[in-house]
Amino acid sequence: MKAGIIGLPKTGKTTIFNALTRGEQSTDKYAPPSLEANIGVVQVADERIDKLSELYKPKKTIYATIEFHDYPGIFYKESEVSENALLADIKNAEAFILVLRGFRDEELEGLFPLGTPIEQFQHFQEEMLLYDLIMAEKRLEKIELGYKRGVKTPAVQIEEKALLKIRDFLQNNNPLINLELNPEEEKAIRGFQFFSAKPMLILINCNEDNINAWDETLKTFTEKGYYAYTIAGKFEEELSKLENEEAQMFMEDMGISESIRDRLTHWTYQLMGYISFFTVGPDEVRAWTIEKGANAVTAAGKIHSDLARGFIRAECFQYDDLITYGSEKALKEKGLFRLEGKDYIVKDGDILSIRFNV
Repeated sequence: MKAGIIGLPKTGKTTIFNALTRGEQSTDKYAPPSLEANIGVVQVADERIDKLSELYKPKKTIYATIEFHDYPGIFYKESEVSENALLADIKNAEAFILVLRGFRDEELEGLFPLGTPIEQFQHFQEEMLLYDLIMAEKRLEKIELGYKRGVKTPAVQIEEKALLKIRDFLQNNNPLINLELNPEEEKAIRGFQFFSAKPMLILINCNEDNINAWDETLKTFTEKGYYAYTIAGKFEEELSKLENEEAQMFMEDMGISESIRDRLTHWTYQLMGYISFFTVGPDEVRAWTIEKGANAVTAAGKIHSDLARGFIRAECFQYDDLITYGSEKALKEKGLFRLEGKDYIVKDGDILSIRFNV
């Protein structure tokens, strides 16, 4: 699972990345922009895994993880959007965390005047939609050239139909995440990895003394359908360097119930529509990530491709039931231990064991 931390230059993306990963990447405001992403893997905190480990006492305990990529600022200068290695890498993220500058810094504002968070968002979205539109139009031009050369297959016609819808949608200043395509059309354009087709979470990076002053701005974003939150990046970075007990004291003073690691990983799960299922035993207790609505075969394939290929049944019970009754034996006696087929929709908190034959 890969999430990209993106935005205009000098919005505090790397400060938030450091707080999230306990990293020490440079946040010098005068440093030239980097050409590469900072990368960090963060565990998704889940007390269910902790309790399952206490119960099964496995040799290994493995949490779900999210790979965060902190990218240099993009879409700042007024210029033609061009394809390059950085943008190509950014497009491969499954979701975006857009950081907007809400803190005051006169020197930064002189070097990089960005305007209000709403103005920053509007500029970023305009550039993002322009980038997607240029991609769609370039491909449509190639399809038209192919038609003139006699290349007109059903697959290309489906792709053209989807791209025409995309072009019209973008020309009306609409992000593609709101565009409905049929399954054939979605498959035809999947390789483009359009920016505006990705789910996006918005963070207003502000000072700790005005973190509650952005309610109306957040409302503006949530009314557009975005998840939006405030975060005091510099404060959170300093907090991440403290011992747990000391950090907890400062968090209580600020009215923060969870660390930035826990909050941002949970927000990212929510954004991407993911749930967790578990596998348990004396060797390993592990959390696995799948999209909400996925079936048992998809879950089996997450564990190993052979399990999906030779799937017979999924032995299944729920975490909450296990904690209530204390053992798998008790669940069987209560009739809460089930065998499910290929079409079973996996639920958050399911504990699965896959029967298979290859």
